[in-house]
Amino acid sequence: MRLKWTLLIIGGIVLITGVLLSFNPNVRGAAKLAITGSPVVTLASKEDTKTVMTKMNAGDGFKEVLWLIETDGWLLTDQIGSTLIFSRDEESLVLMMKMWTNQYIVAEMTEG
Repeated sequence: MRLKWTLLIIGGIVLITGVLLSFNPNVRGAAKLAITGSPVVTLASKEDTKTVMTKMNAGDGFKEVLWLIETDGWLLTDQIGSTLIFSRDEESLVLMMKMWTNQYIVAEMTEG
């Protein structure tokens, strides 16, 4: 009887933790990267802002994000810390990159 209650409590904790973590977009993005095998996944997309996630992989993730932007015709014009500024014709794109854990990069791209 005691073992049954212990397993029920542990199972409940695992279930509640899983449900709460599923509301975190970074957790969903990491799961999407693992399941699909895609190098870059979109976490959120609004009018002029897009947030993507990639796996670090010793800097390969950073290169994937830059390649994604440069294939759209953007040219790197400036860097301020972890913020990169791109331009294309009269438009500009600001890319703010941050680490999520030590394995993932979250990049927020804002056009303006």
